[in-house]
Amino acid sequence: MASKSYQPLERDGHSSVKVGDCLYMWGGLLSGVHDSKKEEAMMDVYHLPTGTWDQKPTTGNPPPGYCGYSSVAIGREIYYFGGVGIGYHNSLHCFNVDTFNWKELSPSNSDRVPMMKAYCGMVSAHFDDEDYLLIIGGSGSPSVNTPKQPDAQYSADGRCNEIHYYRISS
Repeated sequence: MASKSYQPLERDGHSSVKVGDCLYMWGGLLSGVHDSKKEEAMMDVYHLPTGTWDQKPTTGNPPPGYCGYSSVAIGREIYYFGGVGIGYHNSLHCFNVDTFNWKELSPSNSDRVPMMKAYCGMVSAHFDDEDYLLIIGGSGSPSVNTPKQPDAQYSADGRCNEIHYYRISS
């Protein structure tokens, strides 16, 4: 029996990351990733060798919001920061491509958390035998509960040039 061809919904503001021979696509406007009618969150997967799409269920605690995530892969895990939906977020989540499980992480330096934001840059770095995520800039809503980073600039329309790092091992 031939399987039915899957085609993901049109969207923008999504996040796509390559791990191995697959492209993992999450979120975006109109993606339905947080549709209350769905029982589970689904990850769209593009198989590069065959040129086919697949949609797979995930377990665990996916990131809040709809779009504007920053993402990067380290090994077999994809890290997602921030995002926007009903408000901005500054959470950090990890998605394992082997288990399709989400896990929410805590920052390595909790007294200097980033403001709630979306559309920031994120890169991975490896030094001193440790993996780090560097989160740079973004656009969001500065909160009175989030301390401003010394020497960072914050615009009236919510943009910033903060730089934060997370040590993956802790």
